[in-house]
Amino acid sequence: MKLKPQGDAAAVLVFAVLLLAAGVFVLTGIAQLAATQALIGQSEWQALDRRIRLENSRAMARQFMLARMFNGVVAAPITFVDTSLGGFSLSPISSTNTGGDYWTTLSTTNTNVNLKINPFTLMERGGFYRVVVPGKLYSDPTATNNGVDWNFQVRTRSPITAGYPVVQQLPASNNVALLVGAVPHIDMTKNEQFIGFHDMARMRVSSVTNTAVDATGYEGFLDVPIGVAAAGLFTNVVFRPANAQVTEMQAFIDLSTSDPQDLNQVLRYELVADTADFATNGTNYAGVPVTSLLVRGTEIFDLKPLQVVIPKERTNLQTIFLEGRNPLVTGRPVYINYQRSAGGGATLSMVATNATGRWRLGLSASHSDVFCATTGIDIVGGIRTDGTISGNPSLEQERDPGGLDYIADRMMWLEDYKTP
Repeated sequence: MKLKPQGDAAAVLVFAVLLLAAGVFVLTGIAQLAATQALIGQSEWQALDRRIRLENSRAMARQFMLARMFNGVVAAPITFVDTSLGGFSLSPISSTNTGGDYWTTLSTTNTNVNLKINPFTLMERGGFYRVVVPGKLYSDPTATNNGVDWNFQVRTRSPITAGYPVVQQLPASNNVALLVGAVPHIDMTKNEQFIGFHDMARMRVSSVTNTAVDATGYEGFLDVPIGVAAAGLFTNVVFRPANAQVTEMQAFIDLSTSDPQDLNQVLRYELVADTADFATNGTNYAGVPVTSLLVRGTEIFDLKPLQVVIPKERTNLQTIFLEGRNPLVTGRPVYINYQRSAGGGATLSMVATNATGRWRLGLSASHSDVFCATTGIDIVGGIRTDGTISGNPSLEQERDPGGLDYIADRMMWLEDYKTP
């Protein structure tokens, strides 16, 4: 009879005990892992909930700013909190507390903002106006003292000074590409409105500036603003007969003249009457209609930029004459706002009279077609209109707008970002 060694039984017993202990450790690890995953999962859901609330807060704040910025400023502290959605608060800007608007407010001196150029903005080609409204976004509406600091930057810029020599606003629907070819331009009838810059981020840009919302919506429609921030009055305008019979008068502006007594950095002139009185050789001509404007260029460097406004009430004036030279660098920045009533069927004629070279000029024509008899000159700047442009003008980009940025009519858009 052969007996088994006692050591084999002991080994089996030890192995069973070790297996049992390992199982206990495994079960304990599984339980620990399950508990840890439950805690981590709960934390992840809480973090996701905070992110969603923060995005909700940002969306609500942006919507508030978009609804407000076209018509007025944030002049008092704003706070909105919804315990289920999120919340935001906005602070007024001291420079806009006087009842102004974002269209005529100069760039802020907010020291929190050192951004001067945004390379991802299609309207950014050197300079711009901006107002920064500081605020907070709340991911936890019950703790409004722990919000995320956020800036909302209201930006305005003239598309002409931004380098677009043709800007077609609605309801016009011409093929303006024939005027400029491959040169960047803006065509509000296209899905790709900013044409000439490829693979760049797009933005919604409003061009409506009046206090009443356009029935057709903001984007794409033109309502030319006439306000200019901190502008002085240009007084050197002369009225003279447009013909020998003195049946028509002409407003004459010589860009070589200035108003040195005016301390403002930009000047503005608005035609205030349809008629003018004139006397010569003992004969008085009263109430003669002003039918044209003649602008004579200059080569005197560093004269103040000049905006000329022809309101819609001045229905007699239908022609602008350009004379002489108003070249790059030495030419005076001049921008003309020509306004007409909707549905009036107006046409503005722009005529080069003894004008030569590259003529520095920006023009907005609201509710009016533009006919260009400008053979012999290249207009550096451009034309912005909701009507047709005919006459085959030669148009070039304004690459160094300088003071033109301060007097040209603008578009508006909103950018927002976390406070640096």
